[in-house]
Amino acid sequence: MALDWLTVAAGILVRSCDAAVEFSMTLLVGLVVAGIMRSMLGTVGIRALFAGAGIRGLARAWAVGMVLPVCSLGVIPIARELLRARVPSGTVLAFILAAPHINPISLLYGLTLSSPMVIVCYGLASLGLAIGGGALWERFFNRDHYGGDALPPAEPSPPPGAGRLLAVALVAARGSVGLVAALALASALFNGLVAGLLPHGILGMTMRHDDWRSPALMAAVATPFYTGPLQGMMRIGLIFEHGNSSGAGFVLFELGIGVNLALLAWLAIRLGAARLAAWLAILLAAVVASGYAMEQPLYFAHEEASHTHAFDDWTNPFVPGDRPGLAAILGKVAAKCGAMEAVSLVALAVLSAVGIVARITDPREAAEAWLAMPARRPSGMLSADVPPRVLGVVAMAVLVAFSIVSLYTYYPPHSEVLEEMVMVKTEALSAVMAGNKQEAVRQLEALDLLTRKLQVGIFIRTGRNDPETARMADEFRERVEEMRDLLIAGDNLGAREMISRVDSASRSLRTGLHHPAADSKTGK
Repeated sequence: MALDWLTVAAGILVRSCDAAVEFSMTLLVGLVVAGIMRSMLGTVGIRALFAGAGIRGLARAWAVGMVLPVCSLGVIPIARELLRARVPSGTVLAFILAAPHINPISLLYGLTLSSPMVIVCYGLASLGLAIGGGALWERFFNRDHYGGDALPPAEPSPPPGAGRLLAVALVAARGSVGLVAALALASALFNGLVAGLLPHGILGMTMRHDDWRSPALMAAVATPFYTGPLQGMMRIGLIFEHGNSSGAGFVLFELGIGVNLALLAWLAIRLGAARLAAWLAILLAAVVASGYAMEQPLYFAHEEASHTHAFDDWTNPFVPGDRPGLAAILGKVAAKCGAMEAVSLVALAVLSAVGIVARITDPREAAEAWLAMPARRPSGMLSADVPPRVLGVVAMAVLVAFSIVSLYTYYPPHSEVLEEMVMVKTEALSAVMAGNKQEAVRQLEALDLLTRKLQVGIFIRTGRNDPETARMADEFRERVEEMRDLLIAGDNLGAREMISRVDSASRSLRTGLHHPAADSKTGK
């Protein structure tokens, strides 16, 4: 069958943009954290934060990594600062193996989508792999000999005040262009190219619990792709919702969220391709083996669905013959871009513009040197000299606070989500009635995401994942998924016949959440 090149080109564009939207916020956080490390902690402060010989230092790297809301691209600017400060490369690798997939936003999302025991086991296994991977590197592959004269001299930090904040912004801006930017763009284009060439839904019958190849297949597919922490957790939730392979779910957690082709390329440049390849082969084998070991103990599904939409984002969003126009392409991209992502994209664009100007007009970083001059020390309250270690703790606390604020912003109260669901459902069902397939599918996908936001929003405000609410949400999603499948298959009449069932499931969910007993549970 000949390729529909218009559909392929549109799919490449959409999936490339999707990846850029997905990593925008976490890459921005990584750049800012790197700026904080260089301008506030300095090389001495960074080494103090990650101090500790052997397991102690590796465990500290894992602990620091799990509180930072970064991804497998956002971790690169931070890792660059660690290597620049001569933190042992094994410790840096332990940090890299921990930071992308264990952070407050994704962890809480994961706890609502599957048995909490699953996420706990995944987290513990990740701890073992991060520490074990770092120790393995230090024991057999590391050629660093840091200590004494090999350590860089302490760099002067900007005096307290506005100049220090400006220095943070300058470091982040310079870091947003150059190799990191090239790798991020290459990662987005790789996602788009591969996904655009894969027909829509081709992975829908894979990763089954009854297929022994599932964990190995997941390692082959997920490792090169970029997957953000939140999107990865969504896919893991779908894996358990559809009764797919729990072992493949762990491989997605560890390698899909934690690794991508751009990160591996950067590590090969910094640490050596041959050594990295040998180390990575051992790590991949350990992850896949762990996945196979978890397959039966962590499988809690009563039945397995015949297909899944968990991996549709790794395939073309359009079906051959759709002939998507500009409006359909923009609609697909807009569906992925929320308020936080839009702000992050604008911030990245501003940082990149500043970074380009700084690299052209000030290649020797004279501005940062001027900001670090002791003569610029301000007077008054801004002149307080805070030790680097205290600044590091405060900076981490601010980042954790930012994660919490972002969490409550991304997952609003259930009343707000229900109102938005009514509007989106109306748009979706109207599109079904009008025969507008692409718009209907887009709105149904947004409706599916809103039900997940609904559950997480309730969970983070009450600390409980009410089984009845989860049951009603699952039933509603099943109806939405059935309608979406009918539309994709071209059965418009069948989709119209599903309208009453979707509407009924929606009313049941709303009624259940507005019931006085439910209101007391949801904290309304």
